[in-house]
Amino acid sequence: MADPRPAERPDRAHSSPTPYDPLLRGPVHLVAELMKLIRREATGTLPGAGRLRGPAVLVLACVAVEGGMSQRQVSERLRMDPADVVSLVDVLEDNGYIERRRDPADRRRYRLDITEDGRLFLARRREAIHKLNQRLFAPLSPQEMEQFTDMILRVLARHDPRFAEFGPPCAAADDAPA
Repeated sequence: MADPRPAERPDRAHSSPTPYDPLLRGPVHLVAELMKLIRREATGTLPGAGRLRGPAVLVLACVAVEGGMSQRQVSERLRMDPADVVSLVDVLEDNGYIERRRDPADRRRYRLDITEDGRLFLARRREAIHKLNQRLFAPLSPQEMEQFTDMILRVLARHDPRFAEFGPPCAAADDAPA
């Protein structure tokens, strides 16, 4: 049986519409509400959701794309605390998705490489995220989705140079890990 529409769900039923307030219509509040919606809808629908939370998947995706990275490089690339990255790598290693070995070029650091199981997991997760994006953003046309993605990237690029490299959105934008 299909999920009932949000208004029909008991946990989302409201007796009256939310009153208009500029704070409630501002982008910061709306993005926060969108993030809550994404977390609710993603719960239980993503492969490994019980074992791997979003930050661990981001670390896995970063290693998959960049290959042969140190934990410090992952920390810098994702702007995560180095101690958090170590904990996330521990979880990924325990699940068999990442191998951590001494870097032959610099024996003082560890080199991270994705395993075949990690690649398979990431492929399943990307497919699930693609479907989640399709479901969540179904009200938008493909052109509107491209514009929406472009606007988000422009805002992020203004404040974070990591996003400047992406340029205009492409069809693969909905393949980003979560």
